[in-house]
Amino acid sequence: MRLTAEERATVERLAAALVDPSKTSGVAAYGSKVAGYARPDSDYDIIIVSKRFREGVRYRYVSDPVEASALIVDEDMLVQDARSSYLGEFVVGRLLNAYEPLSNPELFRTVEHEYKKRVIVEALLDLSSDYGEFGSRLMVPYDYFLFDKLHRRAAIYPPALYSYVHTYTSRLGDANRAESVAGFRAAAEALQPRGFLIAGPDGVRLVPEKLKGDAFTRVQSLFSVTARGVAQYAVHGYAGRVGPSVFSREALSKLRRMREAPPRFVPLDVPRSLLRLDEGAIIPDASFLVKELARLLGLDTYSATEKDIGEPYSTTRVLTFRAGEDERSVVVKNYTDVRSLKWALLGIWASAANKFSAGPLTRMDREYGATLTLRARGVLVPAVVAVAPAERILVKEFVKGPTLASEINAFLKGEGAPLPQAGSYGALMARIHGWGMALGDAKPSNVIVSGEGLYLTDLEQAYPGGDQAWDLAEFLYYTAKLSNRENAMKAVAVAFLDSYVREGDRSRVAKARGAKYFGPFRPFLTPAMAKMLRELMSTYA
Repeated sequence: MRLTAEERATVERLAAALVDPSKTSGVAAYGSKVAGYARPDSDYDIIIVSKRFREGVRYRYVSDPVEASALIVDEDMLVQDARSSYLGEFVVGRLLNAYEPLSNPELFRTVEHEYKKRVIVEALLDLSSDYGEFGSRLMVPYDYFLFDKLHRRAAIYPPALYSYVHTYTSRLGDANRAESVAGFRAAAEALQPRGFLIAGPDGVRLVPEKLKGDAFTRVQSLFSVTARGVAQYAVHGYAGRVGPSVFSREALSKLRRMREAPPRFVPLDVPRSLLRLDEGAIIPDASFLVKELARLLGLDTYSATEKDIGEPYSTTRVLTFRAGEDERSVVVKNYTDVRSLKWALLGIWASAANKFSAGPLTRMDREYGATLTLRARGVLVPAVVAVAPAERILVKEFVKGPTLASEINAFLKGEGAPLPQAGSYGALMARIHGWGMALGDAKPSNVIVSGEGLYLTDLEQAYPGGDQAWDLAEFLYYTAKLSNRENAMKAVAVAFLDSYVREGDRSRVAKARGAKYFGPFRPFLTPAMAKMLRELMSTYA
């Protein structure tokens, strides 16, 4: 218990003096005395729930037997405040934080859980709106719902920030956090049967498509933050009908709190810093991208340079950090870069053969998902370092080595040795296709040749159920574009196809040979090259 037995008895007598016990549904204490940051002169804060309270909601300030502010509320109105923000959350919002029921704890726990269910739904709707399908990649800790809501409440009513920060940084801060989180965990478990979230021991996973289709969640999204703030202020004014002396005391208290700037508390300032991924860190604000990446790499003092890599229309750059003799690089990919319009243009160019996704969130989600899926199957892919979902930026480790495209080009020019890597890529592609996936952008420039093997990069068009015949056609025809070295290209294609059909399905080669897949590449192939490749594909079909 947060209050001593003597304090509880005093507060209970005070509540009985304010509301007839026969009409009282429950009494609870909250605020600084309960949360562990009270000053010697702090008031006791209590909620008295009354049956059929004619005034609806009312503040009462008393000084005997102790200084106290009592918030009296009608029971039905409290329940409606939990379910639909009937009072702008003016009363039920106090149950976000630690409180101590003095009577009828079942009532307060029921109202708390009803309220926290709505808080969870609204927070998930917000994440789904901002992050789309990538929202399913998030692990949303239970304390995210707490601090996200407190952050929004403080934006509406700034004097509350003092209380919120001290509640979670005081001597009871950890206990207060654990108590509030327990309520969110119970609320999430109650919501799980609706199908739009999966509740775990530490947080929830969002199922965006289920969330959008749930009628309950659509209703919750109608009440805007602005409307709730107006309602909260209106109820505050109505409930606080007091004389000049009490008004003056409250005004001075609020002014003092706003002047006493509380210490910065990151979970409350930036709630999305609490979000988690299975791989990589969340960066809520990409304006601090370089600083945050340096922190993740363990660098305090450093210089940073960047350069574009890949083809001219690539949206990828290498960011290199230098700290003394230490040099580390990461690959930064911005899916909203204007150059990503290439996918819209390529979609038009290849519309008869393949459908490319141009949406930034979809492409980022596909790359993230394919990275984890392929690595789990033993495929070499650069690890995810961080994601800035709001800005659609993905950061991955930098892998040194030439691309398969550069190795093949050297071979086609007679400058390189025979290419076992082409055969390795064919075998790797066959295995990936056997798992039901397609790469979507299978150009050799997206493959890095390292001492460990072949690393696959640029997976933004990779997904289960994709067009596997397109992968084959793109690799063969794109590699041969604008070249007249048919014999050298035939050696590359033979190495690739030999390995592919050894582990894969010949019917995919037959499909890739079709006019549908040949058409987009025809303008870039010499007649002799096109004839050679199509005849060769026939022998492997």
